[in-house]
Amino acid sequence: MPITINDLHDLIRLLEEHPEWRAEMRRVLLTDALLQLPELVRDLTEAQRRTEQQVAELAEIARQNTQQLDSPRSPAR
Repeated sequence: MPITINDLHDLIRLLEEHPEWRAEMRRVLLTDALLQLPELVRDLTEAQRRTEQQVAELAEIARQNTQQLDSPRSPAR
């Protein structure tokens, strides 16, 4: 029996009324790869945060090294 537009609207209405059904619907309709995307994006976001922190630390070290190299040297004894 083919699905009708009314059936589709009824399904949408039911999913809006029962948000707890959405996860099961996603599991049935989406591939495993698509279902894993939110976790992968969270992991990537955290890795990006760590990278940004490391770059900031390296930039600070480079700035300090540049300051040391540019500062006048004290006379040798």
